[in-house]
Amino acid sequence: MKKILLLFFILSLVILPYCNRHHKVNFNKTPVFLIVIDTLRADHISVFNPGAEKTPTWEKIAKDGIAFPGAYTHIPLTLPSHTTMFTGLIPPHTGVRDNIGFRYDKKEKTISEWLKEHGKKTAAFISAIVLHHRTGISRGFDFYEDKIENKTGAMSMGAVQRKGSETISLAEDWIRKQKDSNFFIFLHIYEPHSPYIPPVEYIKEGRSFYEGEVLYADHLVGEFIKFLKKRKLYKNALIIMVGDHGEGLKEHGESEHGVFLYNESLHVPLVVKLPYNERPLKTGKSSVALSDIFPTICDYFEMNCPHKMDGVSLLKNKERKIYSESLYGKYHYGWAPQYSIIEGKYHFILSPIREFYNLQRDPGERRNIYGFSPSRQMEARLKSYISNFKEDRPQKVDPEFLKKLQSLGYVGTIHQETKGKELPDPKTKIYLLEKLGKALSMARIGKYKESARVLDEILKEEPNMEEALVQAARINEEAGNYKRAIELYKELIKRRPNDISPLLGIGSVYHRMGKYDRAMEHVDIVLEGNPKFALGYSLKAMIYYYKMDFKNFEKYLKKALELDPELDHAHYLKGLNFIRLGRILDAKNEFLLVEKQNTKGYLDMHFNMALIYSLEGKFERSKEEYRKEMKFFPANPKPYINLALLLRRERNLVEAIHTLLIGEKLAPVPETYYLISMYYLQGRNAEAAARWLKRGLKRFPGNPKLQSLKALIPGFQ
Repeated sequence: MKKILLLFFILSLVILPYCNRHHKVNFNKTPVFLIVIDTLRADHISVFNPGAEKTPTWEKIAKDGIAFPGAYTHIPLTLPSHTTMFTGLIPPHTGVRDNIGFRYDKKEKTISEWLKEHGKKTAAFISAIVLHHRTGISRGFDFYEDKIENKTGAMSMGAVQRKGSETISLAEDWIRKQKDSNFFIFLHIYEPHSPYIPPVEYIKEGRSFYEGEVLYADHLVGEFIKFLKKRKLYKNALIIMVGDHGEGLKEHGESEHGVFLYNESLHVPLVVKLPYNERPLKTGKSSVALSDIFPTICDYFEMNCPHKMDGVSLLKNKERKIYSESLYGKYHYGWAPQYSIIEGKYHFILSPIREFYNLQRDPGERRNIYGFSPSRQMEARLKSYISNFKEDRPQKVDPEFLKKLQSLGYVGTIHQETKGKELPDPKTKIYLLEKLGKALSMARIGKYKESARVLDEILKEEPNMEEALVQAARINEEAGNYKRAIELYKELIKRRPNDISPLLGIGSVYHRMGKYDRAMEHVDIVLEGNPKFALGYSLKAMIYYYKMDFKNFEKYLKKALELDPELDHAHYLKGLNFIRLGRILDAKNEFLLVEKQNTKGYLDMHFNMALIYSLEGKFERSKEEYRKEMKFFPANPKPYINLALLLRRERNLVEAIHTLLIGEKLAPVPETYYLISMYYLQGRNAEAAARWLKRGLKRFPGNPKLQSLKALIPGFQ
């Protein structure tokens, strides 16, 4: 009898701590928060790396909860990572393998659908266009706030983001309106993602801009936690705070993320705070993954998961193998895909050049020890595992969503066909990605011709790199290399016959060349396959506008707005038409409407706004608009000329000349040289006036206006 009582006592010691953690918890009164900080490396968080700068919010939540130092993502990309968190399934099972060209449409429920079914209100607050509701990620949310605007005129998808402070403010507003705490909130903070632009107070010598953004994101979440405490929501909340993937920071040649599967991209910070700060584990000792988040919530509330999951509850503290993949290099650049598996301290990466690392001894993965035991056994297991996966082909992107992405800054390729090709190892090609980045940086500041030359060099070396091909077509168009741009767009049509973008590109080139009928042919081909494509009708209207066929212009503009009343391109055209009709105030209102959706707008939009403000006598606003046009459309010569004239009118001769010199580099026309020479002459610098006139005549030898200046410059020869 004594033995039985002793056994019962021992069992009670084992069982009671696990059971007792629920003694105060009521599912319907427990708010659940999933806070994801995008692009966050674990080694930049002081909880996981004592050598990192202090991240007090992470430290506070870890003190109140459980830290998991061995947490990994299954894929170093935002949309697939979040789909995994929301479903408990790895990317091959969600079918979402990249940020673009995929949407979640499987029957398995998302965490928001499951919690909503059980009575929780669900809300999401998003900071980047990559998690737009059209990706299917919004399933099950009562409220999904993803109205991201391009406030910077960014030219890459990743750069189109909302400030974390704004996203948090929206979440707080929503919480204030709730009558109880029975809700689930997904909060997405994007600050550590490139471009790294931390607030000035987070910039200091010896600290990288990336580190500055990590610290700022920590501060933002800290402010949100203070808000929860003030609302008395923190103590009884279940909070999961995690990074979706890391960042390369050039440690293996990759500046950002997506291509490689090294520790810097896979290892993420993860902390779980249970209600009333209960801690069944002090620290999670085992390797865990993002697929474990959903089953953890099921486990904590002792509810059955809605489907079989790849993840397991973090509270089980169960050692397991972590699978990761990246098909990004394959889809975007024609490089070999990467697959990896982590088993305890070992990490095996399957690519044409195999890699094997001991993470305990070599966390930076500098010494490839492939060939040593147990690398070949891990290779065999990984190959067997991935042989069961079907290769998901990218889906056709909804043309309206594609144009939405492009209007917000995404200008890259969707995916390329690589079937049957022997693909190079990304390690041997990663330098081309850096070169591509350099070319795009040149384009961003209007150096289109130089950018086009670099892109041609890339394509000569790697003709299958479609991302470079897409960019080269667009940038050659901007550079005025129309013949080359058409060649490149035609090559893209051959490679991707179902993609409408190159067809629209050719139409755009012909429009710029004034060949309006040829432009119309290509828009009509797009509309044939996509009869409800609102932008197609808006583009037809634009062509008719420039042909001065205003009857057809109005017909197709009306059709575009019927299909999409908020289409910014159509409102831009309405603005242009109002200017033609002399309805200046109406034009201004249309342009302001466009700018709300798309800060960059369209060619001449900000130029026209500047003219309107000048007519209203608002010259400072006028100068702002000219500068916006210069920033977003650096190859447009008109804003440089007009801004210089306005500055000269204000007797600011030095700044007027400076503006013209920028225009001469980026968008030279005869008027540029004429005004530079004239202004130097007015400033009594005849030598500089003569030098710039000669330069202008060399470029535009027959221009009568430049010829007329000869007589005004003393001793000009």
